[in-house]
Amino acid sequence: MNEVGFFTRVSASFVTFSRRGFVKHKRLLLIGAALVVLALVAVSLAACGSDDTTTTTAPAESSDTTAPAESSDTTTAGAEMGDDIVIGAINSLTGSNVLTGQEEKWAQEKAVADINAKGGIKLADGKQHNVVLKFADDKSQPTEGAAAMEKLIKADGLKIVLSSNITPVNQAAAQVAEKYQAYFHITSSWTDEASPDGSFPGFIGGMDLKWATDMFESAGDSGLVAIGGAKALDPADAPTTFAVMTENTPDGVGFGDATKAGLEAQGWKVASYEKFVEGNKDFSSIILKFKQANVDAVVTLIAPSDGITFVKQMKEQNWSPKYLFGYKGFWPVDFYAALGDDANYISYDGFWSETLPFPYAKELGQAFQDDHDGNTSNSVGLYYAAAQILFTAIERAGSTDPGAVRDQVFNGSFPGTTMGDITYNDQGIADIPFLAFQWAPGGERVVLYPTEFATGKTVTFVPWDQR
Repeated sequence: MNEVGFFTRVSASFVTFSRRGFVKHKRLLLIGAALVVLALVAVSLAACGSDDTTTTTAPAESSDTTAPAESSDTTTAGAEMGDDIVIGAINSLTGSNVLTGQEEKWAQEKAVADINAKGGIKLADGKQHNVVLKFADDKSQPTEGAAAMEKLIKADGLKIVLSSNITPVNQAAAQVAEKYQAYFHITSSWTDEASPDGSFPGFIGGMDLKWATDMFESAGDSGLVAIGGAKALDPADAPTTFAVMTENTPDGVGFGDATKAGLEAQGWKVASYEKFVEGNKDFSSIILKFKQANVDAVVTLIAPSDGITFVKQMKEQNWSPKYLFGYKGFWPVDFYAALGDDANYISYDGFWSETLPFPYAKELGQAFQDDHDGNTSNSVGLYYAAAQILFTAIERAGSTDPGAVRDQVFNGSFPGTTMGDITYNDQGIADIPFLAFQWAPGGERVVLYPTEFATGKTVTFVPWDQR
């Protein structure tokens, strides 16, 4: 299946409404101001550097199965080996986002192991070069992400860097990359552009970045999969009253405003819209508000650690909505491991599935299961594909010059990745659609939406006292 066909058909199956049309300008003016302050503070604090150590991954041992890659066409058996290509990688090695950071790190290291098993990357010097990743901890915080980028560039001398998977962290790090003209290869950050009247500054797509690219979904469109998952419920079980709950950050508010407006545009009542501070240890007051408003469905953007806390407190208060859909925090394998059967019937977003008809998807999924006691992932294909694209861009450029590599990605097409065929536009943005999933008993991931890739239907959240 080619990329154009896949995204055309997926887009057609999405509920149609404007990416920016339903975003409220007054709230987004506040988001814009916050983003400006965030960027300025992040860059200034980054100049202070960081004392954190970085983790370097040496070329990994060869896997039993390796992914197809464009670079493999030019790999020559017994070719002369040149110096290693060292690539920076900002990652949430600690902090509230560590669970999703672990999956991203695994996928990047797997991609390195696979490309090195094939002989590495061939450059214009005619030599093959192994790839090595050097990680820097963003501690799940924007200012630390900026500091990590500063360290990779100035202390480690690296000018090609893979991203973290948090939008505010990557926005802050991108400002530093622009300053030093380092190529920042971003994934998992909202791609939204600025609104025509300038009232909404957008996210990565609205920053007018010259040294960064991004492969992900827009915040405005991300809520569509929660809607799709709800519509996949049996009509007799469909919820009537929603609540939106999100982190009180520019990232979270942009998502929350868009999701609330999108739900209302589809005819659902949104009775409560709650914002909380990341790291919150007590959601009891929010849960009480949801109870009092007769909420029977919740859509939330939440970090994994906070998500675990929220679900535990739902159970403590014996509150069971018909539908619970979480972004960011509900999909890591360790979320299910932490909650066990209490995670059953919780729905969540995802970027990829090993059941999708893309090259190496099944094999990559199996490799993850082999390394994680049979557990699956709905994210690693995206991070693996980002690494595939970067390696291909380096080989096409024939060098590790950051400008030359960047120029291969802007307007570039990359067929046959674990995310299918990916094409970037002239702003360095590649939009991908999300998927909706649900945890089933035993930790099985069920694809709910889009319907053409569904492996099952949404099941109503089973009340705690009936389990």
